[in-house]
Amino acid sequence: MKRKAALAMAVCMAAWMLTGCGGPKEAGKAGETNAGIAQTDTAADMKSGEVKSENAESQEAKAGNDAEEVVVKIFHHIGEQDGRDQLDKIIEKLESENPGIKYEAQGIDFSQFGTMLKTKIAGGDAPDIIMGRPRVYADLIEAGHIADLSDQPFLENLSDTTLSSMKVDGKVYGIPLSLGGMGIFYNREVFEKYGVEVPKSHKDLLAAADKFEEAGIIPFAHGFKEGWTAQCDIQSDLYGYPLQQNPKMFEDIQNGTKKFADYPEFRECLQRNSERLSYEGGDDFGTDVSKARSMLINGEAAMFIGGNWDISEFINNKVDDKIGFFATPNTNDSEPVQGLAPDGSFMLYSKSEHKEEALKFLEFWSSEEAFTIWNVNGSNIPCSLDASTDGVSPLVADIMEIARNGKTYNYESEPVFSGQFDSTFRAWQEEFAADPDRDVDTYIQKLDDELGAIK
Repeated sequence: MKRKAALAMAVCMAAWMLTGCGGPKEAGKAGETNAGIAQTDTAADMKSGEVKSENAESQEAKAGNDAEEVVVKIFHHIGEQDGRDQLDKIIEKLESENPGIKYEAQGIDFSQFGTMLKTKIAGGDAPDIIMGRPRVYADLIEAGHIADLSDQPFLENLSDTTLSSMKVDGKVYGIPLSLGGMGIFYNREVFEKYGVEVPKSHKDLLAAADKFEEAGIIPFAHGFKEGWTAQCDIQSDLYGYPLQQNPKMFEDIQNGTKKFADYPEFRECLQRNSERLSYEGGDDFGTDVSKARSMLINGEAAMFIGGNWDISEFINNKVDDKIGFFATPNTNDSEPVQGLAPDGSFMLYSKSEHKEEALKFLEFWSSEEAFTIWNVNGSNIPCSLDASTDGVSPLVADIMEIARNGKTYNYESEPVFSGQFDSTFRAWQEEFAADPDRDVDTYIQKLDDELGAIK
């Protein structure tokens, strides 16, 4: 303002002097000069105004950018459509309560999940939330890719028993979804028609299979077209009694202090696995899992070995009251031990740029409200076995009854295989199932050799 006032005074003095000395004509020039100065000053003011306007727009744009949605990426391997639908509902609930946060879920087939996850991390495109059980991804934890959740207050919503499976070296790295386990689904009507009781021992199971086969009923429906399903047979047995007797087995083998050949319970388990697989259902490796479930539903087959993820499919087909569940007999002279552990969990990527927003997702998963949404069709097994059976599928009620009154083992209460040990062991299981000869001792030696070669 002082500059403008001084400039105006100088102009006035110049005009007065020019008018006094040079007459009207000079005055005209002075007027042009004055006008020119005035226009220049006005232009400066306009330019200043433009700068102010641009700055304001820049600030508004910045504010707009600040208000843009934060995108939290979730990477999962939920295969059943029901599960994906419920995940979407949980995301909708969270987004409605947290404006400005968008939770973006990407589902990948389980067989490709581990490889793609590590590729994403290596390529700098890691998701914020990762589905997976911490002990399976102990190598990622050791490498510093998974965040320690031990200090999060929402862990108080979960029992110590549940959290024990989420720990690596005493620290919590995951939030569980629900309980999971594998075993034998059976057609209640077929069992009743042929007077077969639910088998308690492996010997009883083989006797039942023989009876069904003699009657023209396929004892076990096998849907091994998706290779991973062939793993269910041995795991439904191994993760119960054999692992209960040798809880440190996986850890000791991965550490190099033991081999599978050192465990007689493993050999017995593999022998039982071979005997169950000997009851073929036709083109086992050309039949997909959906067809295998249909064979069980329509009574073409008496039994089907699968896991908790199959329950929603039976519910969708409205036959979950027709299908029952029992633990895979993994002893010869007593009741079987059912393996049960948290079925998957969500972990936090340690270098996430949106940790606060990602933690909101994990916190909600620890709540009863989240489980209510997740279990809307009654297909999930609650982490707390004190939970009511009201509203759950009869199949889930069967499993909860086993857990409450039978013998169970949390197969992730101790470290399990991770990294290349896990992938090698899984591939070996599929190879064993596909080999019609499947000599037990030869395959145990082969497995020990393959694991021993891992550096």
